[in-house]
Amino acid sequence: MWIWISAGLKRKNLGVFEWLLMFFVFALVLLILPLSIWFCVKIVREHERAVIFRLGHLLRGRPRGPGCHQLLYFLSCNTVDLTFLKMLNEVPPTEVVTKDLLRPELSAVCYYQIENVALCSTALSSLTTVLQTLVQAVVRDILAQHTFNHILLNRRKIGQQIQAAVDSVACRWGIKVERADM
Repeated sequence: MWIWISAGLKRKNLGVFEWLLMFFVFALVLLILPLSIWFCVKIVREHERAVIFRLGHLLRGRPRGPGCHQLLYFLSCNTVDLTFLKMLNEVPPTEVVTKDLLRPELSAVCYYQIENVALCSTALSSLTTVLQTLVQAVVRDILAQHTFNHILLNRRKIGQQIQAAVDSVACRWGIKVERADM
């Protein structure tokens, strides 16, 4: 009976394949660890804020400020630039039909600032594309109500109307439109 029980016990020393497997796993961990740490560390500059998402959902709390932040694998980070005033100058020229049925091609420039970082990063996937489209639509709508001569004479007043219309929509996304020009 004693021989039968001791025959089922495992040997105390390891075999060659077990040593090779342990060496391979240990080497793999040593090679992957620096690479994984490289991807887990996020450096946020002074004029940026980091919005942290866990499995696609916004984490509670404020966006993280400047510094070095460690993220786990299931967390993703979206950095938002908070430079005081940004200029959206890539708005392509828009053909507008005015009240006197002329078709001038006008472009606009928009100056904006991000006020709510978390709202802006969760609501919009591409901020510049959305603002470009919004400015184009507002320019088309507002300038269609005026004659071409009135547009040329009252550019500043019409620019303020464009700014107010764009700001009324963009405020829902945490963006403050400071100025719009044609």
